[in-house]
Amino acid sequence: MSGALLIVGAGPGIGEAAAERFGREGWTIVLAARGPRTLDAMVARLIGQGVNAHGLVIDATDPEAVRAGLRTADKLSGGLTAVLYNAAKVRQQDLFSMTDAEIDSDLAVNVTGGLHTIRAAAGLFEDRGGTILVTGGGLAVAPHSDWASLGLGKAALRNLVQGLAPALAERNIRIGMATVATLVAPASAEASGVADTLWSLATDPDADWEQTFPAA
Repeated sequence: MSGALLIVGAGPGIGEAAAERFGREGWTIVLAARGPRTLDAMVARLIGQGVNAHGLVIDATDPEAVRAGLRTADKLSGGLTAVLYNAAKVRQQDLFSMTDAEIDSDLAVNVTGGLHTIRAAAGLFEDRGGTILVTGGGLAVAPHSDWASLGLGKAALRNLVQGLAPALAERNIRIGMATVATLVAPASAEASGVADTLWSLATDPDADWEQTFPAA
């Protein structure tokens, strides 16, 4: 099975591991992030592994940039099969010590960017079907006050994915979430495990809307 995956919020942890996992299966990979600084190195590593990979700058908090970016990624890849929203602002801080600006900027990435990406992907896949993937987190189901904005973001996206799954399925669009209930470092066994979970969500037609890593 071959396809093409766009990773919005690509980084050296889950994003790169997912790119490697899908790339090993012959998929074309488009990595997207707000800045080009880390993209070039990740794309070069993937190409060195024989993966057809591209880099693209997309600010997920800008809805028009997201729509334009998905159109560009679709052309670069020869037709996207799946889109993964992996962006997150990881801040260990309680709600009351955060500034107004920090709250706004965190939620723009952790919630709003996901909404923009899901809407744009559903529009892109409207006539042909496709898969939308979201990186979730254990804080969505086991919240902690010291991770206020991250937990809120993961809970909001989990609520959205669960609610959208039946309706999108009727439009031949699958949506799924990999709920990550552990810390993940770059180039780690955990990163590879999450990548395997995302692969299962993308390719198993009988997969539920949510899979948790590590499995209970």
